[in-house]
Amino acid sequence: MTSVPMVGKGSPSDPFGQFRAECESLLRGAYSNLQKSDKKRFPELDLASSLEDPPNQEFGHLASSLSFELSRVQKTKPMTIAKEIVHELGKARVHHLVESVQAAEPGYVNFKAKIETLTQLTLDAILHEGSSYGLLKTGQPQRVIVEHTSAKNSIFGDTLARILGGRGHAVKTHFYIDDTGRQVAQMAYGYKLLGEPTPEGKPDEFFGKIYSITSTLVELDENKKRLVLLRKTNASDIDIVAMTKELDEWVGVAAELQSKYPAEFEVLTERMSKDPDPQGSINELIRKYEKAEPVTRSLIRRVSQMVLAGFEETLRRAHIHFDQWDWESDMLWTGRVSELLDRLKETGLAHSKGGAWVLDAGKAVDDNALREKLGLSKSFEVTSLTLTRSDGTTLYPTRDIAYSLYKFEKADRVINVIGVEQSLAQLQVRVAMWILGYRKQAMNFLHFPIGLLTLEGQRMSARRGRYVTFDQLLDEALLRARQEVDKRSSELPEEVKYRVAESLSISAIRYAMLSVEAVKSTNFTWDRALNFEANSAPFINYAYTRGLGILKKLGSHERPSYFNKLIEPAEQNLILALARFPETFARSAEELDPTLLCLYANDLAQRFHEFYEKSDISHLKDEELKRQRASLVEATGIVLKCVTELLGMKLAERM
Repeated sequence: MTSVPMVGKGSPSDPFGQFRAECESLLRGAYSNLQKSDKKRFPELDLASSLEDPPNQEFGHLASSLSFELSRVQKTKPMTIAKEIVHELGKARVHHLVESVQAAEPGYVNFKAKIETLTQLTLDAILHEGSSYGLLKTGQPQRVIVEHTSAKNSIFGDTLARILGGRGHAVKTHFYIDDTGRQVAQMAYGYKLLGEPTPEGKPDEFFGKIYSITSTLVELDENKKRLVLLRKTNASDIDIVAMTKELDEWVGVAAELQSKYPAEFEVLTERMSKDPDPQGSINELIRKYEKAEPVTRSLIRRVSQMVLAGFEETLRRAHIHFDQWDWESDMLWTGRVSELLDRLKETGLAHSKGGAWVLDAGKAVDDNALREKLGLSKSFEVTSLTLTRSDGTTLYPTRDIAYSLYKFEKADRVINVIGVEQSLAQLQVRVAMWILGYRKQAMNFLHFPIGLLTLEGQRMSARRGRYVTFDQLLDEALLRARQEVDKRSSELPEEVKYRVAESLSISAIRYAMLSVEAVKSTNFTWDRALNFEANSAPFINYAYTRGLGILKKLGSHERPSYFNKLIEPAEQNLILALARFPETFARSAEELDPTLLCLYANDLAQRFHEFYEKSDISHLKDEELKRQRASLVEATGIVLKCVTELLGMKLAERM
């Protein structure tokens, strides 16, 4: 059984929540009566959390596990206690939505809903409220900034923003441009060696090629120098063999890049060979850029802006929008980072080590008793955070602290959607904020961790040039979706086929990623993403187009006032799913879990397909039943469209 948190319960726009609230109220009343007779046997307990979803609706629509908790107190069998609770519940006479209450082995108290009343509430709410149905608003709206970048991160970040916006929060999405890091400096270095040509094709792909070649050639140069040094200093055979092996791996990567990009590889190899210290040249670019040296500033900003132009084009294709683009360099040039460093040094927890400044984050945690507040175990080691290199340049986490404080000037809560491998760095940011006095902000700073993304089981590495771009993923999805549309709907006009395939391709990618818990690694496979039979965007879309097909065939129909004829199991299963959408949405928003909405959308589509197969509409002689079933189809389409829009999916109206 799965417990459901009480969020937005009892609202007129939340039919199942009303049923849940009534079950809770009845349970509280019965329990209060039992406490009056024997408070020792019936101590104070959290009754709401005892209400769970039964594994099978034959047992009921909600079940209380309260008897199991009480059995430990009373040293009595749960079933005996369940019968006692049910007997007390039977004294309550007014039930609006509760049909019956029963005790069931091994000790659950099962509540069944009055389906006819729940059906009326649900379909009235959906057909009256339309696309706003189920979007329960929070009683405590906040200003929220969601920061995210890259493919999987952006899909989750964009979806979180949609869900939180639907919940009633004022949400802004930010893209943090890491223009002061080594990656951009390597791009700029390689671009300068090439003579700063006009990019060919998409600019982000052009610079991705330069980055792969440049970083590989730099690694080759550095590894050769290390190997020479090891041999000169009579290092151990183990160290020499390990370095030789690593050098051989980079030689293999270089060979691959040379075959893919022969012209650029040849020019960069030849011109870099004239630089005695490529790594030093890149470091010098980083130093000059941090100091806003005009020529370097112009070069790196131009490179960054060209790359961003390509990013924006791709993000638009994937239905991803950003409200603000923030430059990391601005954190430096406005003095925010230097001011932050001064303040951290004043805490007494930062010290100089070999010219570099280091923050003792572990001591900060222990001195401020932060383990419990930050959810850290006693054995978890919080390592020190290096704030600056020995040459005085700052590191990414240092700049991220300054940036986080900047975001909190505009927000009550900040959510960073970033890789799970950044968990320690994100924790260190929170620690730094706490010791600087920003305690409320530290507690409202959330790292939303994203697991590794692989494509058909293969890990991608931009640095080694072995990667699939987001554009290539979108292009491949469009090609495969078009093949499916051709196969299934060959009669459609070409323009319609393209629009359908485009909607399906974007939705397929988004759903395939969102349907796996964010922190888990995702192995993206085409067979699953474009599976028309189960748990995919096409499967959900097919339910939607089936519904539209029914409504189109029926033409205009009068909405009935009552829905008392929807008594078949397939109809009731579908209605129950529709009734549960509001609390599923609210739970998804409160727990920051888009995957819950994917599970819901798939379940709703599955129930609609079952209804479609078992329930005739167009050939019915009973006109009232026909109208009621048509309204059920219409309501399902409304909810399917709402939940998929929250997930950033675009439903095709024809397939």
